[in-house]
Amino acid sequence: MPKLYIVATPIGNLNDLTPRMREALACADLIAAEDTRVTMKLLNQFGLKKPMTSCHRHNEDFKAPQIVERMLAEDLTVALTCDAGTPGISDPGHLLVRACWEAGVPVEPVCGPSAVVTALSAAGFDAREFAFYGFLPREKKVLSDKLDTIRRAGIPVFVLYESPHRIVELVAAIAEKWPGCLLCVCSDLTKRFERIYRGKAATVLAQLRGNASVEKGEYCLAADISTLPPLEAETARPDAAAWMLSRMLEGESLRDAAEEALNAGYPRNAVYRAKLKISGMFEEE
Repeated sequence: MPKLYIVATPIGNLNDLTPRMREALACADLIAAEDTRVTMKLLNQFGLKKPMTSCHRHNEDFKAPQIVERMLAEDLTVALTCDAGTPGISDPGHLLVRACWEAGVPVEPVCGPSAVVTALSAAGFDAREFAFYGFLPREKKVLSDKLDTIRRAGIPVFVLYESPHRIVELVAAIAEKWPGCLLCVCSDLTKRFERIYRGKAATVLAQLRGNASVEKGEYCLAADISTLPPLEAETARPDAAAWMLSRMLEGESLRDAAEEALNAGYPRNAVYRAKLKISGMFEEE
């Protein structure tokens, strides 16, 4: 009887390949791989030779039915793999899995490494409840709107993926919107040059900007927004300029009032505009 194994593979360190993963790959008649070249390296590492077919984001919609048809006609056991981690989690694979279910082909998951769970385990955040959003939009306004949507969802911890060429922009957007949130940004998890940055958003941003090799590696980001003030409180409180003026009336300098506003969770751009507004008021006098 045909069967589909969903085989998680190491996210970096090949020693994370479990005996059960290797067994599933060894007993497969065919491997449906996101990238056959990547999976070939894994097979070679463990002395396995298997026929492969590609099943990736750009061909899965028409390739999945073809694979299932072969499975049924030739009684094949197929192992589904992605380049790293678990198929179907921000990686291709769910269409083949769905097609197998619909055709009555048994599906057996072979669990293993996941960048999402690995990053959360290193973050020290209370992840009894968390959300995973994969890759966020690239365009600045759409990204800002998406972050607002995430905040309104009310889930205290969330996890994202990001490319090395955009990680600084993403963290900068988060730091501007939520300076008080905690981040755990992981690069090349389980690999030789693994790096983990953890702290307030502005601190992590500075660390990333200080890394000359920041645009190398793969990134997984975990964020804890549980310490941010409730949205109702943000709506009710005065705008940044009024808030800063109230502090200045108590004897603080404009600079100190601006710093306190950032620590209180006001967005950096709002504080900047408030500083210009207040400075202009005093210049007019």
